Amino acid sequence: MSTLLTLLSELESKLPFIEQKKEAVSQASVGWHLEHSLLAMVKMISATEHSNPADYKWKFNFKRSLVLLQRKIPRGRAKAPAAVKPGDTISAGTIIPLLEKAKQKTELFEKLNSNKYFTHPVFGDVKLKQAGRIIAIHTAHHLAIINDILGA
Repeated sequence: MSTLLTLLSELESKLPFIEQKKEAVSQASVGWHLEHSLLAMVKMISATEHSNPADYKWKFNFKRSLVLLQRKIPRGRAKAPAAVKPGDTISAGTIIPLLEKAKQKTELFEKLNSNKYFTHPVFGDVKLKQAGRIIAIHTAHHLAIINDILGA
């Protein structure tokens, strides 16, 4: 999962640009994408951490398979669930503690039993290995949007 730590470092490098916005790319600011990515990462890892492997139910999910195969999420298709939507006030003061929590959760994630899982609202039950890939794909998706906003 060193990939997740690398992605966290990339997110951290975007902190100076939290106010920037480019509506042709996204209605949301860089700060919104940072906070959303971190909230989603923390929420998915926490759900995996607290899961009971005995409750896992595999079911074929076309969207999950497609995202994992393509290693990307199509833009503009989904809305962030309320649980991972940033608040009205986005600042370094809200993002930095979340970044630290995401780092701690990522280190914990690496030590979890491979039978742990989380339930995604679109992808269904996702076991640890695929969970790590989905978290990385989601984070990379928002980093790409941030880079487009910044014109990188």
